This record gives sequence, C-alpha cells and structure tokens, in this order.
Amino acid sequence: MRLTDTTMKRLSLYLFLVLFAFPAPSQADDIRDFQIEGISLGDSLLKHFTKKEIETNLSEVQYPNRKYTIVWLRNLSFNFEIYDALTIAYETYDKKYYVHSIVGSIYYKNNFERCYKKMEEIEEELSDMFNNAKHIPTVTTKHNYDKTGNSKMTATMFILASGDEAQITCFDWSKELFKKESRLDELGVSLSTKEFGKWVFAEAYK
Repeated sequence: MRLTDTTMKRLSLYLFLVLFAFPAPSQADDIRDFQIEGISLGDSLLKHFTKKEIETNLSEVQYPNRKYTIVWLRNLSFNFEIYDALTIAYETYDKKYYVHSIVGSIYYKNNFERCYKKMEEIEEELSDMFNNAKHIPTVTTKHNYDKTGNSKMTATMFILASGDEAQITCFDWSKELFKKESRLDELGVSLSTKEFGKWVFAEAYK
C-alpha cells in the first residue's frame, strides 16, 4: 500500500480510537506467530532483502517526524507469494532495519468482492491464531482522502495483550479516483507494535 499522508493519519486515528476504547485482553498471544511474506515484527529486513533493495525503495511519502522510515517494496526482481507490495517501517538510524510495522497489499483492478472474501479468510486465520486477543468487529467508514465521499474503507482489528495490533482493511476507491490517480481497490493486512502505533498517533506528525 503506497500510503498517502492522509491515509496514514486516518488509519492511525482509527487504531488509536479502538486501542483506548476497549480493554486489553487478559491473556497473551505473540504477534510474531503471524507472518507477511515470511516476515514477522522484530525481524531484521536484512534477512529478507539486500541493503540496496531496502534503500532504493524508500517510500515517497514519509512521516514529518523521521524517527521511523517507510519502505515501499514492489516490482522487485522476484514476486511475492501472496501480496503485490509490502510497506514496512523501521527506525531510521537502525542499521539492522528491524521491522516495527508491516503492511501487505493486494490490489484489485476489477472484482472488489474478492477483497471481502480474502478479508474473511484472513480474519478467520487470525481468530484461530490469536484466540485470546480483543477482536474489534468490522466497521465501514467513508475515506476522508476522497472529498466526494464515494470511497470507503472496511476494517477489523485484533489487539493483543501486549498492545501489538493486527488489522485487515479493504479500501474501496471511487471511480473518480481511479480515473484521476489510477488508484486501485486494495486489501491491506497490517501488523504493528504497540510502540509504533502510539508513536504514529502522538508524535509522527510533529
């Protein structure tokens, strides 16, 4: 997912609201049990990519506060098994590039219903894996990036006892945005640490 500034802020606000609106679960799961293209939170990106691949694929959109750096990996010399692109955050001065947040994206040019079907499959997998986590029910809202109000996002979330989070989101972009920006409908599966989620809301835009 190539995150715009508005998209990042909208997602971080959603994460913050559900994080503080519901009590944390009482038992622990380990978010590292779930991988995106074989990558877990806490992994060094150097286990999966070369330093050149990392540093030549920095996202054009970065947070104003540069504590973390965003990498957007797509169209590499190989194809990912499931996702079309990965968006990954690491601490800017970390030479090991440890993963603090990862988003796997699947793009849908036509049949958007496939996004909901895939979302349900992943939601079931996460429910089985994180059966002690707080499962936030699916909600659909208008996406404020689209001023016409015709774009929507549908999301569900799992909050672990540690405060780490897993989220599944379907982005249903309007026909106007597709024509104007070639913006494809998209499934995003994200993992983030508690520290990264709080930083995005409290510090990322300062």
